[in-house]
Amino acid sequence: MSKRSYQESFSPGGSQPPEHIDNSHNGLLPINDLLSPTQDQPQSAGSSKKPRNFIATVACETCRLKKTRCDESRPKCGLCKSLGLECVYNERKSSKRDHSLSLIMSTLHRMETKLETLPSSICNDLQSRQRPIPRTIDSPLDTSTPGRSSQGINVRTSVTNPLAQGLTPDAIEHDDFEFDEHQKATNSNGLISISFSQHGVILWPGARDILPKRLLEAHERLGKNYVIDMEAKRPQLPMYICPYPPQAGDDWLEALPLAMIKGLSDAFFATFNPFTPIMDKNFYFAFTIWAAIESGFGYTIESCLVLNILALGCHAVQAHQEGNYPLPGTRSNHFEPPDWMAVIHEEPLGLRFFNEARRRIGFLMCDNDLQSCQFYMLSSVYYSQILRPMDAWAMIHRAATCCLQMLTNHDVNFDEWEGDMKSRVYWNCLMNETILVQELHLPPSGLARLEEFVPIPKFITFETVGLVPPRSSLQELDDSFFQYHFLAQVAHRIILTRIRHSLYFYSDSGTFPLPAINAELHHQLEQWRLNLPPAIQFQDTHTTTPANANNATTTTPITSPSTPISPLPLDPNRPLSPATAVSEAMLRGRFKIAKFHIGRPYLYKALRIPASLSEDDLEQVRSGLQNAMNWPVVGGIFQNMKSCIPIKFAFCSQFFGQVLLFYCISHSPDARLRSTLPPDWERWSQEMLQFLEDCAPFSPAVAKDLELLRLL
Repeated sequence: MSKRSYQESFSPGGSQPPEHIDNSHNGLLPINDLLSPTQDQPQSAGSSKKPRNFIATVACETCRLKKTRCDESRPKCGLCKSLGLECVYNERKSSKRDHSLSLIMSTLHRMETKLETLPSSICNDLQSRQRPIPRTIDSPLDTSTPGRSSQGINVRTSVTNPLAQGLTPDAIEHDDFEFDEHQKATNSNGLISISFSQHGVILWPGARDILPKRLLEAHERLGKNYVIDMEAKRPQLPMYICPYPPQAGDDWLEALPLAMIKGLSDAFFATFNPFTPIMDKNFYFAFTIWAAIESGFGYTIESCLVLNILALGCHAVQAHQEGNYPLPGTRSNHFEPPDWMAVIHEEPLGLRFFNEARRRIGFLMCDNDLQSCQFYMLSSVYYSQILRPMDAWAMIHRAATCCLQMLTNHDVNFDEWEGDMKSRVYWNCLMNETILVQELHLPPSGLARLEEFVPIPKFITFETVGLVPPRSSLQELDDSFFQYHFLAQVAHRIILTRIRHSLYFYSDSGTFPLPAINAELHHQLEQWRLNLPPAIQFQDTHTTTPANANNATTTTPITSPSTPISPLPLDPNRPLSPATAVSEAMLRGRFKIAKFHIGRPYLYKALRIPASLSEDDLEQVRSGLQNAMNWPVVGGIFQNMKSCIPIKFAFCSQFFGQVLLFYCISHSPDARLRSTLPPDWERWSQEMLQFLEDCAPFSPAVAKDLELLRLL
């Protein structure tokens, strides 16, 4: 392949790069100048570097009249200061996007009001017992930090949770990393903490009385932390790099067709970024991608970011093929492989790009700025997609370090684009870390301590006048749809944390969990659902569609990239895009997951002391089991479109515990307990096992979980 020059094209038509970008700084301004402009930039004598070309979003009146670029310095811009003129700024008019964000914020404000208000009956019930709820295994590191951010509405857990009246900061300061329920001594309140991890189900005292002896013996031989041990000791990701095409040699990245770079990037932004909004698409296409290309994919953070996005873009293209969705920018109504399709035929997908990024980050690994944080978060997403949870956790921890440095040592204006981006990466990092920390009891980074100070993101648009095509109202509406989904995830995480902190306890007297707390948590979850914006509303119904109703009647295993994929028939009722499919499935799935977790303490109680179960307890058990079934992200179109299923390891862990629970309930000697099993639970158990079988070749821990379950 012949090496193409930068000027030849950035699109099939070969358009020239923007005129204002010169080659004295790789064609771009330093990232710090773009994100934190200052009005005086000293230049060395004799330097040919042009003055800083800042893109104004709100230019002053003088600059508007003279048609010059305004640097937006306050109180006077650079031009007005040099000419001694009065500098006047007019306020920017509200756009449709502003109104959309206003709707988001007002909706979330209503949600917070409902989430933070608890009936007095609960507090009275707790106070009448005169004993505070003890700490849970996975409590936040610190809730004693005073203050609350004034930079927007904060939808998050309060410093003082009404469900935990009387708690001192020390009572919930540290996490317990033990799975073994037998080693947990009963505290002074007579309450025992219940593991929130699904891998902890195998250690429940009541479950161990029912599970087969051969399974328990096999588990004892593995050790209580076998998941962490097996994942930590697995071979490292291969370090070799296969150039594309093979004859391109070491400089293969410089010879990549621009259509391929743009196509893989578009696929990433159409698939992963909408439901994991780490990157700003406008900034990426206006600046980041140009910096990487101009440097010849050199040792720069921009190159690392682009390479990670190309690696995830390979997964995105595969997902489009599996779901028979047209790639972005094509006019077809089904998937048509591009000329460069062979670049994704690799195991794991995107490894050549990811390894090039890993090789470059070594000289940049001590940076802790926004782009470094984005790189580590993208790396975590990549590791999650290829089922390497410990590697993903390591990258999340590194991203958390960046967040802590950015947010604790500097003043951050969250009402500006840069501050809003920091808020986006913070919440992405925190939510992804929480999933692994809760399941594997890994040590947390301490990022949760900033919940009270970092507002939820507002998705402020990075203005790129003249550098990228103007956004249509349809694009803004599409973006708002995914923003609603992301903000709903933030609110859902708060409820799930409250469930864990206030309900996951057991007492031999059978008086805990408290019915009033249970009822309130159900109420809060229902308020979360009812107060979602109309665009993402859904109904709560137990009459769910069977997981394979929208697709083939058999489950399709995860395929190798080189395996031909038969295109799915077009279904007019299917989601509009892979990102829409993921967002909608995750929203409905999170509702069911929370319902299931509210019922798990009752399952613990039912297996340990079934004779003490009341009719209300049995109803909670029945509800929990019902909501453990037919999770949307497993069935339907995802039986084929597995390449974009998020947090696969977390789902595998959930299914491991659920299969054990269904088995224990079905083999309980108590007939009342067996009657709580929902119809068709055996089919769902087989589908969960099938999901584990599909993922087992890519994770030794999942393979071992499956091996244990086959002993049932």
